[in-house]
Amino acid sequence: MGQTVWMTAEGDRYHAREDCRGLVSGQQGGEAQGFELRPVEQLHAGQAEQRGKTACEICGGSEQGS
Repeated sequence: MGQTVWMTAEGDRYHAREDCRGLVSGQQGGEAQGFELRPVEQLHAGQAEQRGKTACEICGGSEQGS
């Protein structure tokens, strides 16, 4: 199995931490603009990459990211 990551269906990044500020701020921004929020999905990094997602620039999409 691979590393557990978090993402939304509409986002283009996956995150190493559910509380990554990139993920959280994206959700908050969408809510502020009146968009329907997508659920945050937990899956393995390999699955996210198969869906065309790339690692978050903030958390690096890995446990070692900040």
